[in-house]
Amino acid sequence: MKLTKLTITFLSAFFCLVVACGSDGGDGDITPQIPGVTDPEDSDEPDVSPVAKVPTLLKDVQSEWKIDSIDDGFIYYNYERYDDVSNANQIINVLEVDLTSNKYNVQFTWHPSGDTLSHAAQLRGAIGGINGGYEPEAIYVRVNGSNLSEVTLPEGHLRYWKHDGAIYSDGKSDVGIMYGGPDGKVAIDRYKQHPAKFLLASAPTLIDNYKPLGETFAGDYTAEEIAKFDYEDYRNHQGVRHPRTVVALTEDKDLLLITIDGRWPGKSEGMNAKEVTLFLKKHFNPQYALNMDGGGSTTMYVKGKGAAKTDVVNYPTDNGVFNHYGQRKVGTHIIVNKK
Repeated sequence: MKLTKLTITFLSAFFCLVVACGSDGGDGDITPQIPGVTDPEDSDEPDVSPVAKVPTLLKDVQSEWKIDSIDDGFIYYNYERYDDVSNANQIINVLEVDLTSNKYNVQFTWHPSGDTLSHAAQLRGAIGGINGGYEPEAIYVRVNGSNLSEVTLPEGHLRYWKHDGAIYSDGKSDVGIMYGGPDGKVAIDRYKQHPAKFLLASAPTLIDNYKPLGETFAGDYTAEEIAKFDYEDYRNHQGVRHPRTVVALTEDKDLLLITIDGRWPGKSEGMNAKEVTLFLKKHFNPQYALNMDGGGSTTMYVKGKGAAKTDVVNYPTDNGVFNHYGQRKVGTHIIVNKK
C-alpha cells in the first residue's frame, strides 16, 4: 500500500511518543533513568527529601565572628570586638553542638567540694564544656538519675530565685531547656517529676520559646537604684554587668554553650541579663536560653584550643590576671563527649 507523506509523518510522531513515555513498568520498560537516582516505585523507602539545617549563627553577623569547625556538628565561635548591643567591648566564646548528629553526649558533673572545669573535663575525656549552676542549696541538681540537691533554701530567701529554669539531658543527645516558672516551689515540683536522667537548674530563664524573658527580669532601674539592692537581690545580680555563662537551644536542635567575659575594663565589660538576651536574639535567635552561674565561675573548656595544660579558652577572673588560668572550683559542670 502506498503511504502518503501525511500518514508517514503521523506514524513517526506516534512512535516517538510511545518511546518517550515508556511502558507500564514490565520487562520492556524503556523509561530513561538518571544515574544515581532510584525510581521511587522501585524502592521500599519513603520518598523524603533531605532538609538542610539553617546555620545557627545568623548570616548578617557571621563576619563578626571567628568560626572554627572542629568536627562535624561541633563548632567553636569566638567574638572579640565592640558590641553595639551593650555598647562595649566584649569577648564571647560559643560552642555549638549539633544534637541531631547523634555523635555527642551531653552530661552534668557533680562535685560537692568543688572542682575546676578543666580537671573535671579532662578526667572524663570531654571535648568541651562550661561551668554549671549556682551554689547547691539554691538549685536543683540531678546527675545520672540521682537527685543530689533539691533546693534547701526556704521560700522568700534572698537567693531563692536562682532556680526558675533548668537544662536537662538523657546523658546522650536528647537535651532540653525548660522554664520552671516564677514560683520557685512549683518549679521544684516540676523538676522532681521530670523524667530526665540529668537535670541542672539555674536562673534567670532568658528566652522561653522565643519569649525574651531576660529583657525584663531585673526590672527597669537606674544604676543608682540598683546599687541600693543587696548584691544577691535578683535586681542587682542580673541588672549589672558581670561575666556570664549561658546555655541555649535552637529550634533545629543545636545546643549552644556560651561564655561572656567580664570585669576586664576596655577588653571585655560583661553584660547584664537584658543585654545577654538581646545579644543572643541578634546573633543566634535561639528558641530557649538559660543563664547559668557567672562572675568568677564563668569558664569554657575546648579540647586542643585553649591554654596549655588546661584548654581554657576564655578569661576567668578568680586570679585577677587577664589570662586563662583564673579558674574557680565549682560544684557542677556541663560537659560534651564524643561518642
